[in-house]
Amino acid sequence: MAAIGVELGGPNVTLSVRRGDQETEIRCLDGEATLEAVLGRVRDARDEAAGAVPAPVGFAVPASWGAPRRQELVYLAREAGLGEVEVMAGPEAAAVCYVEGLGRELEAGAGLVVCDLGANTFDVTVVVRGEDDFQHRASASTAAVGGREFDQLLFAYLSGRYRDTDPDFWDKVDAPATVEDEALRAALLAEIRGARELISKRPRAGVPLPVGERDLHLTRDELEACIAELVDQAADLAVATIAEADTAVTGLILVGGASRTPLLATALAARTGLEPVLPAFPEAAGADGARIVALANAPVADVKGRPNRRKRLVVLAAVLVPLVAAGAVYGNQLRDDDPPEAIASESPEPTATAASEAPTSPTRRATPAAREARRPRARRTRWSPKRPRRSRRATRPPRPPRPPPPAASPRSRA
Repeated sequence: MAAIGVELGGPNVTLSVRRGDQETEIRCLDGEATLEAVLGRVRDARDEAAGAVPAPVGFAVPASWGAPRRQELVYLAREAGLGEVEVMAGPEAAAVCYVEGLGRELEAGAGLVVCDLGANTFDVTVVVRGEDDFQHRASASTAAVGGREFDQLLFAYLSGRYRDTDPDFWDKVDAPATVEDEALRAALLAEIRGARELISKRPRAGVPLPVGERDLHLTRDELEACIAELVDQAADLAVATIAEADTAVTGLILVGGASRTPLLATALAARTGLEPVLPAFPEAAGADGARIVALANAPVADVKGRPNRRKRLVVLAAVLVPLVAAGAVYGNQLRDDDPPEAIASESPEPTATAASEAPTSPTRRATPAAREARRPRARRTRWSPKRPRRSRRATRPPRPPRPPPPAASPRSRA
């Protein structure tokens, strides 16, 4: 069965799409688009992934979204044709990804630190695992640390290092005066971001210039020297948040696209004493958790796409079977304890011979003669063809003759 998870609230909208046992597909949408447009794209993705059964959809939203804003999302999703959707906070969705998606152990009552290093902010949240959910304990955020801040620091470093090679180019991108200069600066920052992400897997990466054929080079040591101060601020914030939560934490997960920075994991491990866990797609950890929750809470459906009532039928059968069995046992006991006249009332009265032959054992097994006597007999019809009709006139005695009327007296004649 397919399922879709969506993470909202960042500069990009992340989709986690999975069809059965296939690998998870990660898609990124423009976060600047309207919510209605995003929901339309989500509906299209669900229609592509769904088979006979519509794919359930789950949303991971910022923890700052209150109940009214979440209810509005549920309403708009229903209006967009997505049906009933699951909505949960991003840190809780990341915790679900940590436990269910990555298979990490987290006992009930233990705390998990969720460090989200995105493009614009660094958010730290401590959640505690309950019996059926994750409970928020403490959180903190700063806009001074983020992927874009890293890129700006690297941009300043490269500008100072390579300015002498092409002063006109660096003047344009340092202080853009036209739309073309703005586009040139944006293109260079995109190349720097790509190199920063590559350095998380290799010791160095090239930074192609948007114009010309010259490439710049950036090493991991240079990267870490540029962002070390911001990473220290992030580690300080994580330590302070853990202290505020005042609970025993046993795990730490890194989410957000910029969390791939190796220096961040090293600093957090040194300051917190925990081993950071980095998913394969940290930018989609929240979407993965929302997808897992949506799939777990989706109604079971049969192959024709209709809701499966197996659970209700099983419960109904579990209730009815004992009742039917109890009724059968009670009926047998009642029949065994009935007096002879109550049983005889259900069939024609047995003959004296059959009654004398009735057994007196507790099992009350009737003899063949008694069973024959109890067997209902066919009712005799009044006019049987084997017995000719008798004439009533033949058996009725003759009536005596009527006496003659008395003769009239002479006085009455006069």
